[in-house]
Amino acid sequence: MVSRIKQYLVLIISIVGISSAQAQFGLSGGTCLLKGFGTAKPFVGLQIGGEMPRDDFASLFGRISFYGKQWQGLTNTTYVEAINMNTTVPSTQTITYDNSMNYTVIEGGNRFYIGDGYDSGFGAYGGGTLQAIFNTVKRDYNYGSIDMSKYQLPMNELPKGSIFSLGFGLSGGVKNTFAGVGTAYFDLGFSYVIMNSASNSTAGSVNGMYSPLFFTFCLGFRKDFY
Repeated sequence: MVSRIKQYLVLIISIVGISSAQAQFGLSGGTCLLKGFGTAKPFVGLQIGGEMPRDDFASLFGRISFYGKQWQGLTNTTYVEAINMNTTVPSTQTITYDNSMNYTVIEGGNRFYIGDGYDSGFGAYGGGTLQAIFNTVKRDYNYGSIDMSKYQLPMNELPKGSIFSLGFGLSGGVKNTFAGVGTAYFDLGFSYVIMNSASNSTAGSVNGMYSPLFFTFCLGFRKDFY
């Protein structure tokens, strides 16, 4: 996950460098919440993005949001088996686990401004987005007092999985530009997954955390470069 984040940041920095050399470009960052429809808890994260105005009332934007892991909050059971079945008694023991999942959302699209426009005063904006969504699912095991030097998970027990999804969304918000300082903004988003693929059964067992319909709430600051 760390290496993936580094790759994304290198990509954004490269885009910023190329774009800022050619035209006005805004670099933004802030905090976000992601709440799946019907899920119990929101995911909390950070986002970084870029925006290039086409004129004072329309822009192209993209951003990457990283949401920390959330736990399913359910007690599931599986077992561990003895490394040496001939000498270890009992040969199997029951353990419990909880599933955890995180989100990485890459999105881009158009924004249209009303009011004072992109880079002055107070205004509102809205537009559509296309999204690539990545989830990492892990099983957090509780071994209790079991001596794990004598036991191991069975071969068919998969501690980790992933989900890849494609989606589209609508977003809108308000912003206020402070001359010579930058722009504070708050926006809301609505997203719907049109296609997803789970890598294994572990990734497919996150009922209560994953939803094809989710909402985002982001608060941040944008600095423009000319």
